Amino acid sequence: MARTVRIRRIDVDELEIVRELALIIWPKCYRNIIGPDRVDAMLAVLYATDNLEREMVEHGHVFWIVRVNEMDVGYASAYVDGDRLWLKKLYVRDEFRGLGLGKALIEAALDHFTANELALYVNKDNTPAINYYLRSGFQVEAEVPVQMGPYEFTDYVMQRTL
Repeated sequence: MARTVRIRRIDVDELEIVRELALIIWPKCYRNIIGPDRVDAMLAVLYATDNLEREMVEHGHVFWIVRVNEMDVGYASAYVDGDRLWLKKLYVRDEFRGLGLGKALIEAALDHFTANELALYVNKDNTPAINYYLRSGFQVEAEVPVQMGPYEFTDYVMQRTL
């Protein structure tokens, strides 16, 4: 069966789509990394639509949704800070990974913004994501402490020159 893939930038009134996708993707992605109790607590805060709207309206984040056939299967967000484009979110449902959708979402951000380098934060224990970013040309720039709500983590800042 042929797949129709469509990536589109979304508006504030569509952020509920991002929240709904996060509720599906995050538990599978993070349950073994940060634990299910933390996943639920973090989802409730990070993906509250008012917080997503604040990211978009006050901080200049742009969001995209990727749809395969008639199903929304992933999302990304990015923003520029100086010469650096920050990929804030990049998530694709498990069953749709390996189809180039993550790469297509990154390309949507690169097409939208002008920057000299692309950077992101990734949990240092998220081996699948780290490996994906390494294969995509990123390098580990630094290891940094991150505070998300009451939880402390260690992330890698990864970057690639554009």
